[in-house]
Amino acid sequence: MTVGFVPAFEPKIAASFEGDGASLFHHAATLDTIAEEHGLPLLTSFADDREPPPDFDGFPEELIEAIGPWTAWFSPTDGLRCVEGLLAALDEPRTRARVPMIGVLLDDLQALHRVLLVAKKRNARFRLEIA
Repeated sequence: MTVGFVPAFEPKIAASFEGDGASLFHHAATLDTIAEEHGLPLLTSFADDREPPPDFDGFPEELIEAIGPWTAWFSPTDGLRCVEGLLAALDEPRTRARVPMIGVLLDDLQALHRVLLVAKKRNARFRLEIA
């Protein structure tokens, strides 16, 4: 099973994310560096970045019990600013060369872009969840 970032929406919307999100998760640090260089919101700023308690020694599925549910939601406008900026930056050959298997990553970014456009039209907030 592959781990990836997938969008969730509040309220739920009838739009399916056509990517698997694995490349977004795998390249998150590189994408955040690129975003920072271009003055964009960080991709990971839309994901849960809470740290487990120092004494937590359980399984990942037990973590919610230890830190509580994550209740943050974000504006799709901010998400679109991030994704559109990353797509534009990745059009630059030097930036593109920093990411192996760029085609898969671009597919995931474009899939995220499509669902964020739907979310914006429907006034739904979003966040990236690990799936």
